Amino acid sequence: MARSRTTAAAQKAPKTAAANVTARGNGITRKIDRGPLPGYYGYNLRIAQVAVFEDFARIVGRMADRMGELTPGRFSLLTLLKHNPGINQTDLSRAVGLDKSTLTPALDQLERNGLILRQRTAADRRTYALSLSEKGKALLDDLNAKVLQHERNIVASLSPSERATLLRLLKKIARSLGSGAVE
Repeated sequence: MARSRTTAAAQKAPKTAAANVTARGNGITRKIDRGPLPGYYGYNLRIAQVAVFEDFARIVGRMADRMGELTPGRFSLLTLLKHNPGINQTDLSRAVGLDKSTLTPALDQLERNGLILRQRTAADRRTYALSLSEKGKALLDDLNAKVLQHERNIVASLSPSERATLLRLLKKIARSLGSGAVE
């Protein structure tokens, strides 16, 4: 049913000049027809995500030497660990909406960079309690001001009521598609 709504929305979307993009390469300028993509919600969410990630990299990228690959996802992991010291990997994976096999490489990298600690729990020797190291706490403190600037950049063109609506709608979409990572 969701597919038919998306298809219907795309078919109703007018094909305008906004549906085209000019590409330049090898000295040749040509129009790229995006077809129905500009009318697809998923496509527009992805384009917005790319822009958000690019802004994040521009704002906080210079700190990458301190933690390796610096992404919004890694920032989220550090933040969750700060506020939930001792959380296990299963609960952390639910909180970020990732499966454990996707989360493990990110945790491995954070541990290699000395930003998190993994300690076996006494109750279940197969389970690790995760927390920030002192280095991780210091990095997160430094990152927070930069991330706040990044957040301001994301919503700079929106009014306060539009900001509240956007946040509400993004959470609603995530919940409706089964994400347990939203409150």
